[in-house]
Parts: sequence; structure tokens; C-alpha cells
Amino acid sequence: MSASESTIELAELCARFRKLSMPAGCDALFELGLPEQVLPTSLRPLFPEQRIVGHAFTVEGHDIPPVGWDAGIIRMRPYLEVFEQLEPDSLLVSTTPEGRVGHFGELTANAAKSQGCVGCVLDGNLRDIEGMRAIGFQVFYRDLSPLNGIGSWEMIAFQQPVAIGGVTINPGDIVFGEFDGILVIPQEDAERVLLKAEEIVEAEGRVRAEVAGGLSPSDSSDRHGHI
Repeated sequence: MSASESTIELAELCARFRKLSMPAGCDALFELGLPEQVLPTSLRPLFPEQRIVGHAFTVEGHDIPPVGWDAGIIRMRPYLEVFEQLEPDSLLVSTTPEGRVGHFGELTANAAKSQGCVGCVLDGNLRDIEGMRAIGFQVFYRDLSPLNGIGSWEMIAFQQPVAIGGVTINPGDIVFGEFDGILVIPQEDAERVLLKAEEIVEAEGRVRAEVAGGLSPSDSSDRHGHI
């Protein structure tokens, strides 16, 4: 189902996914015969108990030989202007496969949050941890670096497919992040995955209640098809 054929508004889709656990989403993908696209668990959450779900807004960058502060500001400007394009329920997916400087920090997090962006998946280095914690902005990050990216990093593309750990993330894909990991659901499959995941959660709830009441797990699973 393409985004244009979806019958569930994007804001509602994201809100309903946030009520589910990631394993339910994985199970739904499996039952539908779709790939379970999970990003590397080396991407760790700044807030372990905070779940985020949003549609991917992608950025790709790379470290550059130092060019100095003034030239660095000029080369950073296109990246800063990208934040004006973020929308409610967007989720920034930023990749810098190699590099030593910080690639995302508190000021860019504030800019993203002000546009309604729900969080960031950063295949790169995070900085300004104290400020990030103060505003409660969730980031799944690869590593840390206190070094400033101005004059040492630049964006090379945005809203183009990016790859993390062998998984391709396209702009608009649904990204689901929580303590269990990060799941990427293709935009065209998101609605049917949501409906199947909700169905699974409902069935598992019935199994849970029956098992608590003394029914064997196998018997309850046979009734409802889930365990």
C-alpha cells in the first residue's frame, strides 16, 4: 500500500505504533512475510525507557579536513537550513559512517524538537549530553565526541536513501526505536504492519489473561495463535 493509498493519517499511524512494543512490530512483519529490518544494537539510546516512532527524514554527512571557523560556518549552513524542513512526527536519521567530531548536539536537537521532530537515529557521534538530557530529546547514537563539527564536517545529502548496518532507510519510512532496538518499516507497508501488530497484541493479551487464570500456555496459544 503506497502512502497515497493509506487510510490512516500519518499522525495517527505514529501515535498507534507508539502504544505497541517493538517485538509486536517484528512479529507482524514476520507473519506478513516482510523483512524484519533491525538496525545494529550498537546504536544505544540516550533515554533507555523512552520509545520514539516517526517518519524518517534522512541526512548524510562526512568529516572534512579542517577549514577554519568562518569557512566552516558557510559549509554548515545547508545542514542548518534542513532543520526548517522537519515536520511533526518526523524522525531524523543522520549518518556519518566514519569521523571523529560530534555530528549532533543540543542546539540542533532544540531546533529539531521545535519543528515537532520526535528524535534522532545517529550513526555518528553525539555531543552535549547534559543539554540533551535537559530537553529530553531521544537519540540513538553510535559513539560520543565533544569535538565541534563546524569546520570539520559537512552534509553531503538529505532526503535520500541512507544505509545503516546493511539496512536501507528511505525518506518517509517508519522508524520505531526503544530499548529493544530500532526497527525500520517501509512506508508502503506501514499501515498493514500496524494493523497486524495491533491484532497480535490483542491476541497476546487474551493469552496472558488465560495463562494467569491457569490455562496452559500451549492450550491458550492454540486458541489464539500467539504466545
